Amino acid sequence: MEAGELETIALLVRGGGAALTLFLAVRFALMGCRTVVDTAGFLFCAFATLHTLGMVATPSGYGLDTLSWAGLAHLAGRLDTVAFWVMAMAMFDDRFRLQNWHFAPGVLMLTLTLIPGTEGLCALLVVVLMLHVMVLGLRDLDGDLVDLRRRLRMALAFLVPAMVISSTLMNTVLTEPGPWVDLFEASKFALLSFLFAVWLTRMEEGLIASPDPEEPRRTPPLPAADRLELDQLTRAVAEGVCFEPGLTIGALAQRLEMPEHRLRRLINQGLGYRNFAAFLNDHRVEEAKRRLADPSQARAQIISHAFALGYNSLAPFNRAFRERVGESPSAFRNRVLEDAVA
Repeated sequence: MEAGELETIALLVRGGGAALTLFLAVRFALMGCRTVVDTAGFLFCAFATLHTLGMVATPSGYGLDTLSWAGLAHLAGRLDTVAFWVMAMAMFDDRFRLQNWHFAPGVLMLTLTLIPGTEGLCALLVVVLMLHVMVLGLRDLDGDLVDLRRRLRMALAFLVPAMVISSTLMNTVLTEPGPWVDLFEASKFALLSFLFAVWLTRMEEGLIASPDPEEPRRTPPLPAADRLELDQLTRAVAEGVCFEPGLTIGALAQRLEMPEHRLRRLINQGLGYRNFAAFLNDHRVEEAKRRLADPSQARAQIISHAFALGYNSLAPFNRAFRERVGESPSAFRNRVLEDAVA
């Protein structure tokens, strides 16, 4: 097959991939962009479309000297990796809140892109962000109670980062890739866009957390057998099972003599939790509030409460407490005891 024919095929395949990402951007936009996941997903797909169009129009490069519409499109398209990184963080952390430092990689990416000779640093930044996505996908995989999201974690942890990293390294090493390499890269992008489109169009309720953390949990009525097992779980919680150090969902299922998959479904559908760590932390923090408000324990060290409630160190206890109460354990105790004295 002639080089010109290969280039034409690669152009068509890349155009098909761009059409799919444009469709996905519209799909995310129609979801209302009510959450960080929706918004970051829309930006990721929009930037990926611009990235692809820029690669078609200006395959030789871009920068301050090529600020045509195609150069600007390619420039904006460099942010697709950053948007995907934010989307992954928001999707796998129900308590994720967008902060100023989350914009730093995007600013750095644009700055490096406009500086000649920094392609290697741009590639390094992309690789670092994708490796972080891998860590996010694998971290707390066992504690994720949403079945659809657990399956998606594996795809995001391996498939997407692997494709992005391989393409980034290939484009960095091969300054002038041949037509076969261009066709291979275009095919990878089109395949990834297709798989992402299939996932998004079959997305089920519960994959993305509600934008309002205070919204009441709406769970369907449980069958009688599930309610009996829920009572069993409730009794175990009342007996202090959540305060055992290093407790995993597998160990809890073994203790309750219940299949792990059924326990996941029970905590998710029966109690409304999407993550096992959130289930544990809620019960531990509630007990911590009771102990910290007890005048008879006013001189007990905060770290002793943390160890007694199942935490291995003070830092995760402080973080979980502050997320749920809005202040540190010591500030909470001082305030409650001051009120009691008054």
